[in-house]
Amino acid sequence: MTNTFNPEEDFPEVYKVCKLFNPSIDDLEKIKQAMDREITMGLSRDHHDRSTVPCHLSYVQDLPTGRERGQFLALEMMPTNCRIMLVKFSSERDIYTSSKCVIMPHTVAAGRGTEVFTFLATIIANFVKEKKVDKDNLPLGIAFAFTLKKLALDVGILVSWTKEFGAQGAIGKDVVQLLRDALAKFPEISVDVMGIINVGAGSLLALCWAQPDTRIGLIMGSIANSCYVERVERCETYEGDEFRRLMIINSDWAHFGDTGQLDFIRNEFDRLLDTDSINPGTRIYEKFSGALCMGELVRIIVLRLMKAGAIFAEDRRDYIGIQWKLDMVSLIEIVSDPPGVYTKAQEVMDKFRIRHCKERDLAALKYICDTVTNRAAMLVASGVSCLIDRMRLPQISIAVDGGIYRLHPTFATVLNKYTRLLADPNYNFEFVITQDSCGVGAAIMAGMAHANKYKTDAKLFTMDY
Repeated sequence: MTNTFNPEEDFPEVYKVCKLFNPSIDDLEKIKQAMDREITMGLSRDHHDRSTVPCHLSYVQDLPTGRERGQFLALEMMPTNCRIMLVKFSSERDIYTSSKCVIMPHTVAAGRGTEVFTFLATIIANFVKEKKVDKDNLPLGIAFAFTLKKLALDVGILVSWTKEFGAQGAIGKDVVQLLRDALAKFPEISVDVMGIINVGAGSLLALCWAQPDTRIGLIMGSIANSCYVERVERCETYEGDEFRRLMIINSDWAHFGDTGQLDFIRNEFDRLLDTDSINPGTRIYEKFSGALCMGELVRIIVLRLMKAGAIFAEDRRDYIGIQWKLDMVSLIEIVSDPPGVYTKAQEVMDKFRIRHCKERDLAALKYICDTVTNRAAMLVASGVSCLIDRMRLPQISIAVDGGIYRLHPTFATVLNKYTRLLADPNYNFEFVITQDSCGVGAAIMAGMAHANKYKTDAKLFTMDY
């Protein structure tokens, strides 16, 4: 017979700590309203630079309908790998992709900026030759996971790399032009680089082709971000065609809270995580909801309670004391056991050299994990409900990408529950896990941009409106 535990009675010290991670509906509504104010500031000409949700313009102003046909290329550029793709849209809901994934050598990633893009151009050249489309001048779109300052659809100034890259020579330069210059060294191939978008916009566009009511892209992984479709008249920093009605906005909401908007719900454990991070005082919203930070919060709480003798009292603390040691995979495993079963939780603790644990302690560990991930889902719900209410559409789909949403047994349920509690009930929504990568969205962007640029040329991309 399995044991069930009452946290308040069976591990009161743990219960007391976890109460610090239980925001009220009023708290979540307050966060939602603060998010809305920051978005409005981010879109404004006068206050953009002061907003913690800067709302960068993507310059993507067309949405696919699902009737588009054609074939085109995409380049996904991520912190740990890059992928070149050939994407064919041949019939409704029928996407054919052929791709090659490459891990960039450290010597290239740490070298000059030109070396990075020469490497990418070489991969692209070999790929299009292999696929026998090297002479077709196919449009190519870039899905880019690094911080950009967008000035146009095909102009993206690199602001910073992640820690995996040291190619400082590329910072401050236009990524699209760097790739075009590198491709020019391969005159035997013909590729038309059309533009660059972030990962969230790529996910939104990829789902939008299959579900045309998609209006939000939500990234739920080691980074936290979102994008959504805004009305152009609200985008005061936009100086383009006034007859274009829509704009995909990259919220860049990881920084929400950097100037104190979330201080009222931050507790001592949140502050400790922030202080000991590589970027103290910044990306506060991400530190509530990013997958890496959830695992680190659990580790900090467990270590504190171990030192107090509340759980795992007699066990070693050297491995659990290593910063960032408890990752998202371990977090998900701990909570994946059925109620009253702690097999996977014990397997995780074995990795920390904490063996033969009492069921009470494993139940307490599971309770801590549930508490931290539930709060993260609640705070994300505040942000998502804010975007839903801003758009005022009767029905939308939300493209979700990220392991914590796909693999965690309850995260999606909690996110959906609190989004429904916080959003205006007149606006219906559905969270949908993206089956296609952000590169598919980049390919769609390239095709639409090509159709707009060459309106008389229907050979490569047809929009059947």
